[in-house]
Amino acid sequence: MESPKKQGAFEKVEAFIRKTLVPVANKVDSNAYLTAIKKGMVVMTPVLLLGSVAAIFPSIPEFITTQGVANWFESYGYIFGIISKVSLGLVGLYAVLAISYFLSEHYKLYTVGSMMLSAIAFLIVAMDVDDNGNIVASYLDSKGLFTAIFIAIISVKLYQFFTKHKLVIKMPEGVPDFVSSSFELITPTAAIGVLFIVIRAVTDSLSGGVLLPQVIMDILAPAIGSLDSLWVIYLVLVLRLVFWFFGIHSAVLSPILSPIAVQYLSENIAAHEAGEPLRHVITNGTLSAFANFTGSGVTIGLVLAMIISKSQRYKKVGAVALLPSMFGINEPVLFGVPIILNPVLMIPFIFGGALVGMFPMICMKLGLLNYPIFDPPYVPIFMEGFLTGFDWRAVIIQVIQVALSFGLYLPFFKVLEKQEFEREALLEAEKGNSVISDEDEQYLTDIDF
Repeated sequence: MESPKKQGAFEKVEAFIRKTLVPVANKVDSNAYLTAIKKGMVVMTPVLLLGSVAAIFPSIPEFITTQGVANWFESYGYIFGIISKVSLGLVGLYAVLAISYFLSEHYKLYTVGSMMLSAIAFLIVAMDVDDNGNIVASYLDSKGLFTAIFIAIISVKLYQFFTKHKLVIKMPEGVPDFVSSSFELITPTAAIGVLFIVIRAVTDSLSGGVLLPQVIMDILAPAIGSLDSLWVIYLVLVLRLVFWFFGIHSAVLSPILSPIAVQYLSENIAAHEAGEPLRHVITNGTLSAFANFTGSGVTIGLVLAMIISKSQRYKKVGAVALLPSMFGINEPVLFGVPIILNPVLMIPFIFGGALVGMFPMICMKLGLLNYPIFDPPYVPIFMEGFLTGFDWRAVIIQVIQVALSFGLYLPFFKVLEKQEFEREALLEAEKGNSVISDEDEQYLTDIDF
């Protein structure tokens, strides 16, 4: 009787990851709340893009110094301030609307009604009025983002509770759906209104007039602020690549990372407009342009190593993967080499890829690269890096990333290349020992049985 095969170190690591991380990732990916948050953050991309553009345009007179341009911005520059206020200045409000939409869609509730209930609840706790009766919207921007997330979930769940337990007003058959749905909202609207008015009153009483969004921000400050640490950034990038290595899309972390990235971008833009120092390096733009430069794990070095390889198989994979890599797509590499579950490439992909991806962020901390103020749309590499902070040095930094990636992956690829040569030689040897000639083998292949 054969003894069971002893597991190697890689097999033990793989078994541990599959036993611990994979179930967690699957639960996160299927969680209704986290999915709604993820989708809500993605939907806000045009809003962030609009706000970023509005922050950039007022800098034009610094580069185009003609009198006509200066006069135009002096007369009409306020337009960009308005655009900034209705985009980034209302990020919290847009978030509560988007998240409540997707969550109510999951529960098959009246989506417009859910969005209205969440907006009412959010405005009750996040909006203030000054002595003259004017609305103060200080916490409707990114400072109210995490409050918006909590309120969207609570409001929709309350609405679901009322509908599930038939605590709503039902109209008779024949009444139009939009009228019936409106009457259904009466009782949950009253309950949610009373609940959040009480929360507002209690918060004001206990905090001395500090609004709930600020209280939540103070509580979450240590966790949110930690993402400015290079050590924490490295650990986050490593975790994203661990998921990829085991075949799980790193988007499972989006519900956690995206709200922080959105807040960081908004704060950077606000600081840029006010002429203050920028503090944050992590935004969706930097993650895409630098951490995912040419794809997760910065795999351009592996692509170049394959292109110059003497192995015909790898040379073909490299040629196929080159163009997608220019747009940050590296699935041909992940699945074609493959990188996924390949013990030879585990260290360079996870630990080296995270370090090379973090290199531009280190440069930001050292003052060698502008901090991000823009989340670029879908554009090729190099251009994306430039647009993130409108700094020409980003192109140089990314060229250095290419060199670092090549140096990182080449020694490990040589191991793969040697294995491939041995496999090809073995196939040739088996073919040479075949009792069937090449001509007969081709004849049998062509026969249609």
